[in-house]
Amino acid sequence: MYVVGKEEIKAIEEVVLSKKYFRYLGANQESITNACEKDWNHYLHSSFSLLTTSGTNALVVGMAAFGIGPGDEIIIPSYTFVATASAIMQVGAIPIIANIDETLTLDLEDVKEKISPKTKAIVAVHMDGLICDLDGLKQLCEEKQILLVEDAAQACGGTYKGDFVGTIGAFGGFSFNVDKVISCGEGGLLVIKDKKYEKQFLQSLVTHDTACQYGQTLKEKLSDLPSFFGLSTRLNNINAAMLKVQLERLPHILRELRKTKKELVQYAKDCGHEVLLGHDLEGDIGTVLHLKASDPLAAIDFSKKIIDLGIKAGPPFLRPAHACWQWFEAMEKDHYYVKGLNPYRLTDKDYSYKKQDFLPTVKVLSETIRVELNFLENKNLKEQFKAILKG
Repeated sequence: MYVVGKEEIKAIEEVVLSKKYFRYLGANQESITNACEKDWNHYLHSSFSLLTTSGTNALVVGMAAFGIGPGDEIIIPSYTFVATASAIMQVGAIPIIANIDETLTLDLEDVKEKISPKTKAIVAVHMDGLICDLDGLKQLCEEKQILLVEDAAQACGGTYKGDFVGTIGAFGGFSFNVDKVISCGEGGLLVIKDKKYEKQFLQSLVTHDTACQYGQTLKEKLSDLPSFFGLSTRLNNINAAMLKVQLERLPHILRELRKTKKELVQYAKDCGHEVLLGHDLEGDIGTVLHLKASDPLAAIDFSKKIIDLGIKAGPPFLRPAHACWQWFEAMEKDHYYVKGLNPYRLTDKDYSYKKQDFLPTVKVLSETIRVELNFLENKNLKEQFKAILKG
């Protein structure tokens, strides 16, 4: 989270004093949560937005609404937060892991190798704000008649060739955890841009909140949808009030982040460093700078110099739960929150995950220095960092 002020406090105070915390206020009454969702539709040029309690739940709700479930295989990158794999397993599907390349996003050629008759979707994860090769992935999905899903949890406000990430696939998910570019403490957003998916959006409403089909606020809207039990992942008006203010701040935050990153990318290159970039530098949100080291030891040594300044840095594989081999143990038949619902027990196919299958990813992540650009207004810190780059 980058910027917060009295405006968020005032917005939260108004909701608290109103005692109207629940997102549903009755027929023809708009809550702050509804208003926030409309703001997101306007900002993202999207048809449908649905706030949830987390980015993970946004993915779960979207996958369920689009029919992803037992028997399906979903391709994900080897460098992503564990929630990407967890969301897939929560709907009963199987994560199939593909290597990344030096953009730290999906390696398109390895994705092609991982496609099988069971493949239902590919999840493009815009890690650290780096933008995936969405043209290549979208073309592949169209050829194979499978879904393109976007995990944009770490790329809120990012764009690809002028279009917002999260709106280019069938659906996208965002996160508003405290570690993200804007935050309401905890929250998520499911986005569906295309109006042709209105039925899936209605499915997602019930999936994200079983009880909404019985209350007066949405009962008429959902009248043609068969009744079914879903989850309870709705956001409340307190979180939504804070997020509404944070969204207003987002354009300014992104301008400053992008300005800082572009300056540092050019400076690092001028100093002889190799910089790892995604597939759209203009669309990159600018939260992280990735430098390539000559070897893993050099990456660690250089990271230590940056850390001594008080800047978060280090090889990406050292982050907890962000490299696929950190969560292999949870992807077995014997471990699950309800053992009988474990997706690996719902299939006759044998799946195994070994670190040696991801040596290209190991190499990239171990030779990368990930630098968090969380010093927007600290010019002195930026100059100190430049001095390290210059050597």
